[in-house]
Amino acid sequence: MAKNNKTQSRVKKMTTKLPETKTEIREKRKFDWRWLAAGIICMVIVITAVIININTTDNSANKINASIAVDNSDLKINWDRYQTVDINLTNSFTITESGTYHLTGAIENGLITIDAGVGEVRLILDNVVINNNNGPAIACYNAENLVIESVGENSLSDGANYASNYDTDVDGVIYSKADLAFSGNGTLKIMGNYADGIVGKDDVVVRDGNYEISTNDDGVRGKDSVYITDGSFVINAGGDGIKSTNDTDYGKGFVMIENGSIQLSAIGKGLKATNSILLYSGEMNLKTTDDAVHTDNHIGIVGGTLTIESGDDGIHANNELIIDGGKINITRSYEGIEAKIVTINDGEISVMAMDDGINAGGGADGSATTQPGAGAMQADANCALTINGGNVYVNSGGDGVDSNGYLTFNGGSVVVDGPVNSGNGSLDSGLGITIQGGKVIAVGAAGMAETLGANSGVCNISVYFTTMQAAGTVIEIRNSASEVVLSHTAAKTFNHMAA
Repeated sequence: MAKNNKTQSRVKKMTTKLPETKTEIREKRKFDWRWLAAGIICMVIVITAVIININTTDNSANKINASIAVDNSDLKINWDRYQTVDINLTNSFTITESGTYHLTGAIENGLITIDAGVGEVRLILDNVVINNNNGPAIACYNAENLVIESVGENSLSDGANYASNYDTDVDGVIYSKADLAFSGNGTLKIMGNYADGIVGKDDVVVRDGNYEISTNDDGVRGKDSVYITDGSFVINAGGDGIKSTNDTDYGKGFVMIENGSIQLSAIGKGLKATNSILLYSGEMNLKTTDDAVHTDNHIGIVGGTLTIESGDDGIHANNELIIDGGKINITRSYEGIEAKIVTINDGEISVMAMDDGINAGGGADGSATTQPGAGAMQADANCALTINGGNVYVNSGGDGVDSNGYLTFNGGSVVVDGPVNSGNGSLDSGLGITIQGGKVIAVGAAGMAETLGANSGVCNISVYFTTMQAAGTVIEIRNSASEVVLSHTAAKTFNHMAA
């Protein structure tokens, strides 16, 4: 028995040491290749994703447009299915059904009320006059869409005080809880003696028409958005000019202007939005005590002509500002252009500023009361000012072109007539300046002067003058063939130049 056990033991040991068969070897190799192939595939996917992400990084205003939700529901309504009702106004009345209402005449002391459930209501104002001594001229409490079309010359006004039966949020000559759209070739004059001119608790859309708005508070206020595709506006506002206030819903809280003419004077801000402002075209002339253009998030400027006279910032975004084109002329401001991240891709830009001209500083704007910005700021890697193209001119009492983080010139032409005091510089950066392309010439006081960077990809110079150079001094930079590469006539005295 013992012998058999030993024999069995030896057999077991011999069995475990038998070499692998060819089939087993092939199976193992096949298994190993699968893992390797899987690893290679994963690696390719990761690298491809990185490349795609790099190549699709959008530094244009398109990415701001992609983040908003435009409502064009008024364009989808088939008004032909409704019969037009002709009404000659004499007294207040209430609309309870969907349809088109052609209005003429006048209401000396009263209003039009819309209470149409989920209906669609179009008011054609044909040389209408409505005044309400104790409330709004038009109040829409229930409807899916309200469209107001102007024919001829129309006039709406409210009283200095509203009756106690109105809710506290009813505070405009035209007040609507429904989506509100305006159109027509006529003129609509609005006198807001109580507070606002136009108030929409959802979206406010203006397709065309002529609007003369004078108010004690805001001119046009849409909670979700104000979207102007065309039209002519003359606004005098005791508060803000045109604003959107939604700060909770994704894609809302924006002002977008595609075309038209806006002449705006405001004690508060000119164009204001909690989320984004997008300017595509049109002619805008903004005169404001506070910021002329202001958002708590993003601003994108694609085109148009923008003339600004501001008691505070000309253009201010708490987060990011992208300029793709257009003409921007800031004739007066405390700080000209300010955002945490500023990118200029193209455009004709001129800035006159008491303090900083263009500033990548970031943060909420409180300079209307405290006027910050003159003092030193801490370096911040989240701030960046990048100029990729365009023609930029800055005339500043403080820093000319300033970033609390990185300052980069990749293209375009930049000319700075900087400060005459030594506490500021024509160029200023918290984390470094580089020039990789384009043309830059900056003159100003030497006390805080900075160069265009020793590690830049483009040769540059920095010149300190032993005596102050006079305003009107002509500066020319020539190449080895004595050809003028850069030239500038200084607007102010200076003793430093960087180019």
